Amino acid sequence: MIKTTTAIRIATAASLFFCCSAALSEAALIRARIHDVTGKPVEGVKIFLYESSNVRKPADFISEASDTAGRAAVTVPKGTYRAVARLKKGALYGPLMPGDKHSGEPVTVDCSEDGETEADFVVADIREIGQKKRTSNAETIRLSGRILDQEGNPVAQAYAFAHSGKEIEYVPEYLSTWTDQNGNFTLYLPATGVFFVGSARQFPPAQKPAGLKEFRPEPGKLDIATDLISIVY
Repeated sequence: MIKTTTAIRIATAASLFFCCSAALSEAALIRARIHDVTGKPVEGVKIFLYESSNVRKPADFISEASDTAGRAAVTVPKGTYRAVARLKKGALYGPLMPGDKHSGEPVTVDCSEDGETEADFVVADIREIGQKKRTSNAETIRLSGRILDQEGNPVAQAYAFAHSGKEIEYVPEYLSTWTDQNGNFTLYLPATGVFFVGSARQFPPAQKPAGLKEFRPEPGKLDIATDLISIVY
């Protein structure tokens, strides 16, 4: 009986070792390096990983917060992921607020073959993201307006955006900074083209935003004062 029990224990231990080894062989370690637009490491950033292209749903995997060197790591099953980096002062999910930082468009992290993969992220606040996405054309126009709620009251800490289409995959092509207490915004756009202008409190905005207004720049007018009022829902 003792020999039989010992044999069973040995067999069980071997089975567990085999299962653990198999699981480890199917796992991948993602090491992330996070810094701001100046190249400085950013502490407290979490990496959100998605198994599908839908990055608007809750993440499938989330890393621990980055350390003082701007480094974070997370172990996931081998595969290909879409990833974004976020630094939020409040809840894990929810709208990005002034002072929060985001990496913008999702990046693809392929760890389907390697056991260890490295990825770099640049996080910025909404103003800096807008600057990164600003047109490189020599001629730009400045579109000014107010953002109001449904009762006509000015909305602070919202933003205006413009996109070449009515549907936004993730980050709009052009962004304003956060509005002031009077709901004022300034949005820089190319001097030619057709744009759909909207506004939102949360970042990124809805994929199919409501209340978009079509805007066509007028030839020769590079600084446009307008009564454009975008409604925030």
